[in-house]
Amino acid sequence: MKHVIIGSAGHVDHGKTCLIKALTGIDTDRLQEEKKRGITIELGFAYLDFANGQRVGIVDVPGHEKFIKNMLAGAGGMDLAMLVVAADEGVMPQTVEHLDILSILGVSTGVLVITKTDLVEEEFLELVKDDVRKLVQGTFLEDAPVVPVSVYSGEGLEKLKEVLQHLCALLPERKDNGTFRLPIDRVFTLKGYGTIVTGTLLEGQIKREREAMLYPKGCSVRMRSIQVHSCDEQTAYAGQRVAVNISNKKKEEIQKGDVLASKDSMFPTMMLDVRLYLLKHTDRIVKNGNRVHVFHGTKEVLGKVILLEDDERKAGESGYAQLRLEEKIVARRGDRFVIRFYSPVETVGGGMIIDACPCKHRRRDMKTLQALSVKEKGSQKERLELAVKEQWGRFLSISEIVIRNSLDHSSMKRNIEKLCQEKRLIHLHDEFYIHREELDYYRRKTVKILSEFHREFPLQEGMSKEALRSKLGIDKGTLLTDCILEILKEKKVIRQKNQMMSKYSFCVKLQEDDSAYIKEITEFYLKAGFAPLSTEVYMQEHKGTKKFRAVFTSLLNKKTLIRLNEQYCIHSIYYQQAQKAFETMISTKDFVILGEYRDYLSCSRKMAVALLEHFDKIGFTRKTKEGRVLKEKGGKRHE
Repeated sequence: MKHVIIGSAGHVDHGKTCLIKALTGIDTDRLQEEKKRGITIELGFAYLDFANGQRVGIVDVPGHEKFIKNMLAGAGGMDLAMLVVAADEGVMPQTVEHLDILSILGVSTGVLVITKTDLVEEEFLELVKDDVRKLVQGTFLEDAPVVPVSVYSGEGLEKLKEVLQHLCALLPERKDNGTFRLPIDRVFTLKGYGTIVTGTLLEGQIKREREAMLYPKGCSVRMRSIQVHSCDEQTAYAGQRVAVNISNKKKEEIQKGDVLASKDSMFPTMMLDVRLYLLKHTDRIVKNGNRVHVFHGTKEVLGKVILLEDDERKAGESGYAQLRLEEKIVARRGDRFVIRFYSPVETVGGGMIIDACPCKHRRRDMKTLQALSVKEKGSQKERLELAVKEQWGRFLSISEIVIRNSLDHSSMKRNIEKLCQEKRLIHLHDEFYIHREELDYYRRKTVKILSEFHREFPLQEGMSKEALRSKLGIDKGTLLTDCILEILKEKKVIRQKNQMMSKYSFCVKLQEDDSAYIKEITEFYLKAGFAPLSTEVYMQEHKGTKKFRAVFTSLLNKKTLIRLNEQYCIHSIYYQQAQKAFETMISTKDFVILGEYRDYLSCSRKMAVALLEHFDKIGFTRKTKEGRVLKEKGGKRHE
């Protein structure tokens, strides 16, 4: 069965609460002050059963101008509106303001209810009908049915029920994307239960004894029990008025305007990109930087309007803007909002959220405006590509991108495949993708880094992979950086050899003096055998000769020389002899001890220690209590 919320709207004392009581038998004014003053102050709730068995929720909103913010908290969840006008007073200021608010919030269906018909003559009633018709011209209520009723006599009530039932049947089903969202409009405690929150379930389903998140705080809560229209339920559905018993939070920890939602389904923000409309009849001009009251869902926050196309916006105009808020909220693309002037407080406009997690924009920036146009009007595929592109450097998973940008889960996989086929997106790893423009940026950056390195160290085979990762500065870490480097290797932009990274076209070119240094160094280490000078002492002999150090490093990179530790290097020929010597010794022994190995090589104890510890490090040998053995079968041998 379809679940629908019907809301009342209209000027104070036009009989909204009495009308709902006559329809449902429920008095929605629960506060003593409301009963004493005879006006609605807080939101009231009831339900109506139709002849076809459908039960719909009803929200009664305050009509007094002082309580517009309470009206706004209730209007956000309406599927269908009853705009109520009293026959003895006709159209009044809050009739107009409530109609504007309903239009801004995207309510698309409703009925015009003229109450207190028993107080006027038929001729006067016709005049009121004409005034109401003129008021709603050009709005979503332009073709809405007009139903005159009298709560006193009961006239028209059955007709109104029939009209409401018919209109509810025409409403589309709410979409379910697998997550739920409940903006909280009331928080209270109940003896024996604890903290209770209520609201209109906008999306999805909620089930009792399940975990949820309280936003924008981002804290985990447990939903102990659920009620719908005062009845205990296992599950509540979008379009229902719901009361949820929260088991692990005190009343003081939850505020009206907070949102109860699925874990990791919302992202707190202090900025919203919007399409902003100004009311046609407002006398106010909204200027860039104006401070305003922003109403979204059941929350009210202060913020500044940053106009992205011009310096001011007048009555009836619309355009792109960024709302920069003074506290965090959570929202989704497509949500509606209302703004009221900061002082005096009056409704001036509102609109639709285009991006609920934007970055700060510069005004009059064409790229920003083009992106906003895609976000507002683009296809799912176009919006997905833009969303990946705009995550530049952050590397969010595709699932998070879809949630943040309110994209359609069902078409996500198909659109990703198309974009990858078109080479607009490139798959990195698991759920991570990169836009081709960002990949090209990292290509250029990598080439620049390596070019500078090759100029400075022309005799080195390349930069270490670790150093290149660090220079690229990708916050997501090693895995995704290496994925990008692998793509650049496949495209023959760079090459890798022995964990050294270089440009694909780079090769070491020796000069005449380079060859002289190579000859000098190799002859020294060949002559030294297992008794070279310490590396530091040898380098000191050539202190101040920059080219010598570069050649020395190049020989290490080529593995002509092997660095055993900070103190010693030896020629690769002697290194291989040392390995073969160990293999020969271990072939006739269970283990090799340091002293025997030293004597076998006729080297110093320090050199024997350096060789054996290096063998341990590379996995050639393994140290035991008795001595050293070759590493078990399966261990890697490195030369």
